[in-house]
Amino acid sequence: MGKRYFCDYCDRSFQDNLHNRKKHLNGVQHLRAKRVWYDLFRDAAAILQEEQTKKPCRKFLQTGQCDFGSNCRFSHMTEQDLEKLSAQVQGESSNKNMSR
Repeated sequence: MGKRYFCDYCDRSFQDNLHNRKKHLNGVQHLRAKRVWYDLFRDAAAILQEEQTKKPCRKFLQTGQCDFGSNCRFSHMTEQDLEKLSAQVQGESSNKNMSR
């Protein structure tokens, strides 16, 4: 059996050849898994800035869930969530200023 390629983002393996690897790396499932992975390491300031530019998701506000989940182009954060995130950003920036 030939070489196998293992994708850490998707937790799956497949036969390693150029066609299969390109197909996988450009696939929707892989791109979503990769984005989810990198979103885990984003700082609070970047998340806050992005969420403040989005409009609220009507379906999420009405029902508490959205079919699009993390792929929704609207914000799923409440005013309280945004306030907590803003306080976290201010706390992080004051900690950075103190350490200098």
